Amino acid sequence: MLRVILFILIILIIFILYKGYTTGIPGIKDHPLSNSINTPIPASSIPGESEWKDQGIILKAGDPGSWDVRLNGMISPCSIIKKDGTYFLYYIGSDGDRGPPHNDDGPRHRKLGVATSTDGIKFSRYSDNPILTFSPNSNEEEGIFSAGATLDDNKNIILYYGAMDARSSGSTTVDSDIRLAVSDNGFDFRDIKDVVSHSDSTVWGFGDELFPVSSFHINNKWYVYYTAKGDNNIMWDLGLAWGPDKENLPHTCPVLVSDDSNKGGCNIVMLNNDEIALFISKNGSESYIEVRTAKTSDPGTLSEPLVKYIFDSYNAVVFYDQDIDTWFMYYLRDGDNSIRLKMVYPDEQNPR
Repeated sequence: MLRVILFILIILIIFILYKGYTTGIPGIKDHPLSNSINTPIPASSIPGESEWKDQGIILKAGDPGSWDVRLNGMISPCSIIKKDGTYFLYYIGSDGDRGPPHNDDGPRHRKLGVATSTDGIKFSRYSDNPILTFSPNSNEEEGIFSAGATLDDNKNIILYYGAMDARSSGSTTVDSDIRLAVSDNGFDFRDIKDVVSHSDSTVWGFGDELFPVSSFHINNKWYVYYTAKGDNNIMWDLGLAWGPDKENLPHTCPVLVSDDSNKGGCNIVMLNNDEIALFISKNGSESYIEVRTAKTSDPGTLSEPLVKYIFDSYNAVVFYDQDIDTWFMYYLRDGDNSIRLKMVYPDEQNPR
């Protein structure tokens, strides 16, 4: 009888150890920040600069006359989402340079597109791109300037984007609000409404342009990091909006105000149940990416920089895929017109 009891106890211990190994922290697989990240990542495992291995160009600009013949001049690439085994890379394209009365060589008709991949390396443009447009006054400078996406609990893609509005067809200035769109398949988006207005004086960074760069939800709250150009000398500084649901974000605060511009990144990588990492793309005397962390209970307070990358880029988005223990960085090099990839992967793995 004693042997039977000991045998049963051993089986129970093996089962408990196995469950702990496969899930890491109980419940984290279904964590709202997971985006296919099933196990926590130690902060010490955030890659150093020398660990990133260049993989070259993964998406070139479109052919002459196409909607995405120009890929620079906006905060892009925007977001990378893994949904049901497919990587969705969201990026912004333009069909050329603005003409009179603008005459500033800026990109015109900026629109959102997507490219998909089964391995995170070889991408194909969606045949019905662009998937999302915004031009209420048919002005060349209007369009989509940035976007930050995440998955909700039902695996819908929740996307916040910077909606640039000129207020008239002949205006040479624009403002930008944070707007919401939702998709259940990653391709077809339902445009919802503005959720944070540049003209609302209660919004931190109000006055001119608000550009969302990442989003997540946890503890029954939705959060959107955004970069702002507004009143009170706010110029490309990082803020945070949050609220009780994805359409209601009444609270805002400053997160990172500095001399160097916060131009993008900030996509969320979960380190554990209590902590996230942000890869923030910055531009000053040089372009660089810095990694900071925050508590999920207080995402408006960032740590000091933990890691700094100098890759001649301030347009980058980072994703960690725990299924294959691989880091992906999709980026646009300064002055370039193609999206490139860097990776950190296990020593025994060669993705090419």
